[in-house]
Amino acid sequence: MYLIHSLKLKNIKYLDIGTNDPRGMNNTYLLYLNNYRGICVEPDPSLHQKIKQYRPGDILIPAGISVENANTAEFYVMDDSVLNTFSKTVADDLVKNHNRKIKKTVSVPLISVNTLFDQYHNENDNLILSLDVEGLDYMILQSLNWVKNRPAIICVESVEYSENLTGKKDEKLIDLLLNNNYKLYADTYINSIFLDNTLLSKRPA
Repeated sequence: MYLIHSLKLKNIKYLDIGTNDPRGMNNTYLLYLNNYRGICVEPDPSLHQKIKQYRPGDILIPAGISVENANTAEFYVMDDSVLNTFSKTVADDLVKNHNRKIKKTVSVPLISVNTLFDQYHNENDNLILSLDVEGLDYMILQSLNWVKNRPAIICVESVEYSENLTGKKDEKLIDLLLNNNYKLYADTYINSIFLDNTLLSKRPA
């Protein structure tokens, strides 16, 4: 909220990829409570009704994000839903090294992040992108058309999972955003918040 007010941003919308719980530990719920609206992308069918109940003003996309030319993919539902993932490597690591369990796998539809922009993003919008997809954050950002589809603010999980807060930062992800003219504005250890540098030059006096 501070960035929105300090930069005097108008026409705010958000794209919440990996919404999970629409209220608890959710990066866009405060925005919703302040009457902003956006898109919630969540592949776990068990969470869809809860999102509709508590975020009726948002658009729910019941799908995952495609990083390759695929229309569906296997989704690993873990014993803690915040760890759900499309990555078999991540799921297997959670089981082997972190004592987690795979409850089930489900086949879910996919949509590309650029298609989401084409369908729901107006060029006059200042878009806030929240991204938390357990292992595929870098690949999704890498697939983004940075010339055409530039979020104003990006909040992304930038550290690998650990139970004792010893996870390593994803330096490759951070470098990707810095190299696309984003500024690392803030860091909570788990999440990093980036600001489009071009907004700073347009900041009202």
